[in-house]
Amino acid sequence: MKYIRKAIALVLAAVFIAAVAIGLSVVFAVRNINVFTIDYGAVADGDGVDEFAGSVARIKEGLARFEGKTIATVNESDVKEIVGSDGYAEYVSLEKIYPCTINVTVKERLEVFAVPAADDGGQGYNVLDVDLVPIAFKAENVNNLDGSPNVLLEGVAEDDYGIVGSVCRAFGEKFSSVRSFAESVTVVNDKILGELLRIKLRCGVTMEVRDFRVRTDEKAEALFNAFDLTPDYLKLGGVMYCMETQSGAIRVILPDDTVV
Repeated sequence: MKYIRKAIALVLAAVFIAAVAIGLSVVFAVRNINVFTIDYGAVADGDGVDEFAGSVARIKEGLARFEGKTIATVNESDVKEIVGSDGYAEYVSLEKIYPCTINVTVKERLEVFAVPAADDGGQGYNVLDVDLVPIAFKAENVNNLDGSPNVLLEGVAEDDYGIVGSVCRAFGEKFSSVRSFAESVTVVNDKILGELLRIKLRCGVTMEVRDFRVRTDEKAEALFNAFDLTPDYLKLGGVMYCMETQSGAIRVILPDDTVV
């Protein structure tokens, strides 16, 4: 009889624990999934395409898999994987509000550069963000927000993306936006002058960093500072370049051969 009572007690305890577990799983099951966005929006005149809205819609579909699951089992890595699978969105944060709500914040990745798709017969472009990370493939070099061209990258190997990206970010910090000022960025291997990084500006002049893998930041800073002091008429065309002299000095030569 004593053993029967123990068995009944164990069964009742197991049933109680199971009931509590089921109750908790129901209470803490994900029922609300909110996606908050940090975006810039397509232009009002219709020239842009709101690719980010499509990304958000697909992210919401992907996050729907968490509905009904216990909120504690929703991992940040799983959310990042869903967000990262869509090129125009970037993960920002995950917030869990107990018992049943998760908030996911994403921000829009901006198109900045366009690289001709060499493996597609030159047709189409791989679009990159400010860090030169791929976003999407497009038939035309047209920015999705404002309808204007992205900065064209020509002859830039992926191994040089780090250096080129650093120079372009410095350019953007100096002049507010690399897209607003620059038309193209080109790497040229000249037999006489060596390895050159050329930034062709929309105003007409081309900035050139010679031997651009050496003292890159110093040369870029000197070139950008010299641009501020350059007369407007010299910004309409020609080349202003930066180089290191034999004595180790950094010098900028303006289009009229003035040495800065």
